[in-house]
Amino acid sequence: MGSIEDDDPVIASYDVFLTDSEISRYVFQYIDRPQNKPYNERHGQRPTELRMKPSTGLVEMDVPIHTRINYNVEKGLNYGEGMKKSRSARDGGSFGMSGGFSAGSLAAGNAVRVKSEGGDVEVFDNKKMIDTKLLVKTQALGGRIKPPEEGDPVHMLGTFKGKNLHLSPVAAVVQLHPQNHHVDAMDEMPKGRGAKGKKDEEERAEPEARAIDVKVKGAEDGGALLAGNLDLLRRMQEEKWKKFDWIDAETEESWYTYENYMMNQHPEELQQLEAVINSEAYLDGMSAPRIDPAHPEMTGWAMKQNRQKQRDGASDTEDED
Repeated sequence: MGSIEDDDPVIASYDVFLTDSEISRYVFQYIDRPQNKPYNERHGQRPTELRMKPSTGLVEMDVPIHTRINYNVEKGLNYGEGMKKSRSARDGGSFGMSGGFSAGSLAAGNAVRVKSEGGDVEVFDNKKMIDTKLLVKTQALGGRIKPPEEGDPVHMLGTFKGKNLHLSPVAAVVQLHPQNHHVDAMDEMPKGRGAKGKKDEEERAEPEARAIDVKVKGAEDGGALLAGNLDLLRRMQEEKWKKFDWIDAETEESWYTYENYMMNQHPEELQQLEAVINSEAYLDGMSAPRIDPAHPEMTGWAMKQNRQKQRDGASDTEDED
């Protein structure tokens, strides 16, 4: 035993403290983003806005696009114009899932001519200057907070401060994926223009509202699940976004928030935690059912009962001696 303990010595010990569990902490995962290129000020892509719908769990954030590197100005202008003219945008609504998957007709806009001189972009359409503010300059990333279920793992954020380890519970882990809101905006625009005499009239026309015919079958066919999904979609569309400013990780304000929300400010006032299970119960809870070689038919609770009887019998024998 002495040699085994020497091969695995204890090199450090820490006091563990829990922080305030009433504070909501979220971990964002960017699936298609390399770890060495985070969204921050240093890389020129600090998120400009964070949006949440707390009731339905939707999360979106806007990150800048490098418009001078691998950027198609012509398509960026067309998509930007679609975003500006979209009915959903004018009504303060949302695109995609949060907007109820509203759909219109695909716009077939006129081609534009692009000229770039000295790094400054000028865009012309039929010899008429177009406002370059229409260019799409941000990419929306979106995801959804999964409602917790029984048996889900509990994630914690750990922070070391000297010999103290502070653990903070995570409210949710959210995976953020690129959202094609610019494509949805184009779908909201009217269909291709007709004859020259009707050009202005069709440009002013609003996309026609179309009813969606949904047939809900019996519960045995999954109808109840479909009805629940439709109700969730409706609530997603009706709930308003709550907007938040994004604070870069390397700013003084961010470090101040880190110190106050990731560490317990009064560790001396915390109560001492005591385990409510013994070592054997802990092993049973995290391991597969153990099998008694002498009685392979006994597993789990039956095996523990048999062992308890053996221990009780052994203790009675010792008392008699």
